[in-house]
Amino acid sequence: MSRHDQKGQIKNLLDLEAQSGPVVTITIPLDPKLDDTRLDKIQTDSLVDSAKDAFQKVYKPELWNAYEFQIKNYLKTLKPNASIAQGVVLYVTNDSLVAYKLNYAPQPAFSFSDKLQIFPVIKELEFVPNFDMLFLERDSYKLYNVKDLDVTDPDNVPADPFNSDKTETNTIKDPKKNGPEWDTHDYYEEVDKYVQKRYSDVDHNPLVLVANAEDAGRFEKASHNPYLTTDKAVEIDADVKNAGENAQEIAQRIHDQFVDDAKKAVKGKYSAMLGAKKASDNFDEIVKAAQEDRIETLLVQDDAYVESKDNGETTEINTNGSRPANELNTLALTVLGLDGDVVDLPAADMPSDAKVAAIFRW
Repeated sequence: MSRHDQKGQIKNLLDLEAQSGPVVTITIPLDPKLDDTRLDKIQTDSLVDSAKDAFQKVYKPELWNAYEFQIKNYLKTLKPNASIAQGVVLYVTNDSLVAYKLNYAPQPAFSFSDKLQIFPVIKELEFVPNFDMLFLERDSYKLYNVKDLDVTDPDNVPADPFNSDKTETNTIKDPKKNGPEWDTHDYYEEVDKYVQKRYSDVDHNPLVLVANAEDAGRFEKASHNPYLTTDKAVEIDADVKNAGENAQEIAQRIHDQFVDDAKKAVKGKYSAMLGAKKASDNFDEIVKAAQEDRIETLLVQDDAYVESKDNGETTEINTNGSRPANELNTLALTVLGLDGDVVDLPAADMPSDAKVAAIFRW
């Protein structure tokens, strides 16, 4: 799975805490269907109004103006597009806004606190795969790129190896004309060369093949692309023939395969490190290890809450009211600030029944 600059994105997000004023967090579910755009807007407007009412009860009402200006300007740009994002999270201060598309459907919610609410974006940044999809038939192909949940066709005009510059590929007779020089293996070799040189060697993304089983086998024999995945593929004829219509649907299916593998890998590593006494689910031990910069990966159960030990001096106000700050949020911020990893997992994917677990550096 290609993680790219996700740690850099989190580091940039942590800088928001240094800015003046509370950080307002708003999570918005998205529905890619055009006919639901109006419903999305009504729900979002209502959510922002609720955040405004709660904010103005705590702070001077006029302070909201700076937040509202940035939120409304961003929402003007929020339109359905070629994306598999199921939501968006906004982090807003009085002079900046950072937005992230989410690979899961969040509940519409807001919160604000002096502490950044990091978990909504951790669920996305730690498990977002970037990859290429090659929709392949015996006489044509189509390539799509999936990056930060957006699905794009990198070529305005789909490349055709039969008409490519000879410096790129060897021209062979077009099979659509039923010429005697047609050879399936040669064709797949030409496609492979073109895709590897133009895309795989540039972005280093995993390449996932979308083809029927027979064609997939033929292409794998012809391919020399080191980025071609061997454990992920979509092998349905209809998926290939309707590539232009269902690229987003196929991208979602492949995305989910990558995410499932990433969760299994984290859980497997925890089990291995537990045997080596380099992992634990003891909360006090984990807090101490975080303070000593010994945590390599922190695993937190989705929506888990541990009341802050500062006697409520730091209060989080959210959609459901107010509560003391979440100690797990503070713990996650500490680990991230010391260049550790944090993952947010459903209870079923946690390696133990505890709300938090950790893999130690030493």
